[in-house]
Amino acid sequence: MNRTETSPAIPPAPAGFLMVPDAGGAVVIHHRRTGMKGMLVFLSLWLTGWTAACILLAHSYLGGKIDDGTPMPVLMVLVFWASDLLVLALLLYLLFARKSYRLDNDSLTVEVNLLGYRRFRAVPRQDLRRIVQIQDGGKGEDSFPSWGLRAETTGKPLSLVFRQPYEISHWLGQVLAQWAEVDFIPAENQ
Repeated sequence: MNRTETSPAIPPAPAGFLMVPDAGGAVVIHHRRTGMKGMLVFLSLWLTGWTAACILLAHSYLGGKIDDGTPMPVLMVLVFWASDLLVLALLLYLLFARKSYRLDNDSLTVEVNLLGYRRFRAVPRQDLRRIVQIQDGGKGEDSFPSWGLRAETTGKPLSLVFRQPYEISHWLGQVLAQWAEVDFIPAENQ
C-alpha cells in the first residue's frame, strides 16, 4: 500500500505478540519468540555436552600435557570455549530476548531486552521507505523454512525479525507498513 491508498484491515496478532497502547497515542508491540522447541532442546543438549568437553579440555590444558605427552595448544582451548560461549549467547537470546516496537507519531523504535541488557534503534517515520519480508531459511541445505522482516530506510536498513514462521513476519510487516504508510513487500512478491 502506498500513502494514497486505503489500508486493509490487519488480522489479529499471532502468538507471541501483544499490542499495548502507550501514553501520547503511541502503540507498543511486544514480541516474544514462540515455537522452535525442538531447536531449543537440541541447543540445550549440545551446549551441555560441549561445556563438559570444554571443562575437560581446560583441565587437560592446565595439567600441561595431552595423553601422548605433547603440550595442549592454547588456541584449541580458546576455539572450543568461544564456540561454547557463542551457542550459549544464541540460546539465551532465543529463550529470553524480548523485542518491542514502539510506534509513535514520528518514529519507530525497536528495542531488544535480553536479561536486563537493552539495545534500541529509532528510525524517523519519514525515513522509512518500505517493509520487506525475506525468506532467511529453508533454502538449499537449510531444512527449516523461516522468514525475516527488514525496514528499508533512507539510511542503514533495520532488521525487525529473523528466523520466524511466515505468519509472524507477514503480520508484523503489514502492521508496520500500515502505520508508516509505506509499501509492504511480502516474500512471495519478490
